[in-house]
Amino acid sequence: MPLSIEFLDRIANTAAELEPLLPRAGRTSAPRALVFQPEAFFLGRTEGAGVVRDPFGRVVRRCRITTVGSLDAAHGVIRLEEMFTYEDGEVDTWRWAMSPSRDGRYVAAEIKAGAGIAGERHGADYVLSFRRPYGPARGLLAPRFETRFTMLSQEIVLKRARVHLFGLPLGELTAVHRRAG
Repeated sequence: MPLSIEFLDRIANTAAELEPLLPRAGRTSAPRALVFQPEAFFLGRTEGAGVVRDPFGRVVRRCRITTVGSLDAAHGVIRLEEMFTYEDGEVDTWRWAMSPSRDGRYVAAEIKAGAGIAGERHGADYVLSFRRPYGPARGLLAPRFETRFTMLSQEIVLKRARVHLFGLPLGELTAVHRRAG
């Protein structure tokens, strides 16, 4: 499924929003700080797109990404469903639960990856590192995901997920999420 022109236009039209973050000759003030907070950004719906690359940087797949997040006040967590719809028709759904902890850290769980995932802040970014089963690969043989979220504007986040097995790169997803509505 190709990316729609409408979606690409929406991303291109964010230049005005991003302009204050870009370096400029003679600028005397620092750019506005954008700190990614998953419990705030992922409430409601986001839409986005991504590209998957092999270890050599070649594009192997493209996808659309939608998320729907809601607050579960009874348990003090945000519940998030993240759906990747690939060009070939495959749909991969990730179901998350996460809550803020101390010192900018987060505790997260995902249906296939399990509980005990620690998220933490690296500067203004949010970073998760975890193993998630893929096909028959489980336990120590499951690939490790290192995912970094960087705010580009109040409405747009860049996600970069690197996938490794025993330190060897398997691939990478680069994607954007944009708050919808």
